[in-house]
Amino acid sequence: MTRASASGSASGRSPLAFVTLLAVFSVPFWLAGAVVDGTGALPMGMPVSAFQFVLPVTVALILAFREEGGAGVRRLMKRAVSGAGTSRRALWATAVLLVPALLLVTYGLITLAGKPPSGSHSPLASLPLLLALYLLAALAEEAGWTGYLLRPVQERYGALGAGLVIGLIWAAWHLVAYVQAGRSAPWIAGQVLGSVAVRVLIVRLVANAGGAVLIAVVVHTTINLAQSLFPGYPDQPAPALLHGLLATLTAAVVVLGARPRTTPRKNSREAHEPPTAVPLATPPPAGRTWRPGGP
Repeated sequence: MTRASASGSASGRSPLAFVTLLAVFSVPFWLAGAVVDGTGALPMGMPVSAFQFVLPVTVALILAFREEGGAGVRRLMKRAVSGAGTSRRALWATAVLLVPALLLVTYGLITLAGKPPSGSHSPLASLPLLLALYLLAALAEEAGWTGYLLRPVQERYGALGAGLVIGLIWAAWHLVAYVQAGRSAPWIAGQVLGSVAVRVLIVRLVANAGGAVLIAVVVHTTINLAQSLFPGYPDQPAPALLHGLLATLTAAVVVLGARPRTTPRKNSREAHEPPTAVPLATPPPAGRTWRPGGP
């Protein structure tokens, strides 16, 4: 049995192994969050279990080493920090502005409704520290979600299916932390809706960027940063619900309005792991009749 057939993926990667290990390794973090109250010391009132952000890259490195050895580990980390593969400024601008723009519209709509958002938020003076923290967390997560998991899931379910599947796993993985942070059920519902929709958009951006994982890192960073600066976002369900609905509407418009790039640009290097090419059929020797699927 080949490695590809054993894992169920042409890339030789196992999504099931990734999700299983991620869940198992998360248990100690969830238990720590239940015992230690760190919500007053971390941004947005996050619990101690939020430090689980180190796990996606940890699991991805373990599996990459098992499947490809040291070369696989080096390739995975190189992809996580490389922006090569696209020079289209519009894609990078979209990655930076997408979530802040959605939250800005959210703020405007709530204000127009007569109740301007208010409540706890991170001060602007903390922006450099938050940027460094969230960038590190995004790198650690996206090395797993995008660098390792995206390709085999997309091979099986397509771009939209991959966005939905990974978005649901991503959201579900955060549920324990949300509960430990004291978030309300409507807030969690909005956050889950927004997470799935934004993941669909991330998958589309990564495809259009020739597989550049750094695009996903940028979007992920802006999610945490913009939500930290949004007044009352962790405390009130309305911003999370409205943001989730707007993100879902945006994802629907993008999915229905344009087809994603499914192949990287011609100048994209192997580091972006383009889909495996399907070999053309070899012409039969003279005097033999060729039949589809056989000699």
